[in-house]
Amino acid sequence: MSANNNTLLILANSGRATAESARRGGYRVAVFDGYCDQDTLVAADCWPVTQGFSNLEVDRFVDEVASLFPIKPYGVIYGAGLEESTILLRRLSTEFRLFGNDPSVLELLRRPRRYFSLLDRLEIPYPQVSFTPPYSAAGKRWLIKRAGSCGGQGVAYFDAAHSAADTSCYYQRHMPGQVMSILFIADGGRHCTIGYNRLGMGASSTPAPFLYSGATSHASLSHAHCANIELIVSQLVSELRLRGINSLDFVVANEGVFVIDLNPRPTATLELYEHLMDEGWIKYHIAACLGELPSLPLVGSAVIHGQRIIYSPRSFEMPGEPKWKPWVKDRPLVGSRVVEGQPLCSLYAKGDSVEEVESVLRQRQDEILRMLGASLYQPFAHKVAV
Repeated sequence: MSANNNTLLILANSGRATAESARRGGYRVAVFDGYCDQDTLVAADCWPVTQGFSNLEVDRFVDEVASLFPIKPYGVIYGAGLEESTILLRRLSTEFRLFGNDPSVLELLRRPRRYFSLLDRLEIPYPQVSFTPPYSAAGKRWLIKRAGSCGGQGVAYFDAAHSAADTSCYYQRHMPGQVMSILFIADGGRHCTIGYNRLGMGASSTPAPFLYSGATSHASLSHAHCANIELIVSQLVSELRLRGINSLDFVVANEGVFVIDLNPRPTATLELYEHLMDEGWIKYHIAACLGELPSLPLVGSAVIHGQRIIYSPRSFEMPGEPKWKPWVKDRPLVGSRVVEGQPLCSLYAKGDSVEEVESVLRQRQDEILRMLGASLYQPFAHKVAV
């Protein structure tokens, strides 16, 4: 297969949203992800990476990708799923231009002692951390977390049976409150805020009770808290030379705001603001990586946009073409195997309030599960605050 220099390569657990955004910007897109679902195939050529990026033979994979494109593509964008694949990203950067943060940023985040030392030096607040098991803790007061994971996959409640598997694991005090994120775009020295989001968690039970289940846009936050978060983002952008689209997760508690995770790549919440840019955000992500921040649109009385991820309650084979609704994306291919606990599809809604949007998303989830079969329909409570 040949390509021209307007081709972008996208590597991510799920590359569909990034591919659609890039297509709006006039790019031809090739995706390497874990699903190659119906919607991704509409937006891009797609090659499945079902074993995960961290399990690839790096040189062989990069050589095979290069052989697919005799005319070198414009560049590579990486998303969720490559947090532990810095060797792969460095190798890719020898063949292609990388539009995103330097792999050294991901390496820092995979080393919690270094990362939290940085936060201490910058006086950035975060929930208490320990590198030894807090065996004296009672109840669900502590979490065990794996640095370099994404979407809440590496987070669980700590109990006495847990111990850190390696130096990328650590323990963090569970801080109840509203979990939120700030989505921003940066040029290595400055940043512009795209939006604040209310994050949904609790999409699964043991062993992954903190899986990302979706988000709503234009979250409300006090002026004081906004000022604190903006200062924190400015510090991190300046210190780490962050580029392109990133997000920072934090919890709003009675004592203030506390940083949870830095996501140095485009995240799922970007799609909640895609309607603001006719040419898509990825075009501006690339420009910011090259040192040019965009002029952001002025948003008046904002409509709330929401997203929900459905995780499959059981394993099954996707039946003959379901009657999908237009508010469903990431639709599995007919005949494909959907594994229990795996993302099944994504739902979208918009409205005048968070409560309205979340209510519509719950109704739509029930509708989709009923449509796919009674055995899939298992209503459960979703919690937004953890």
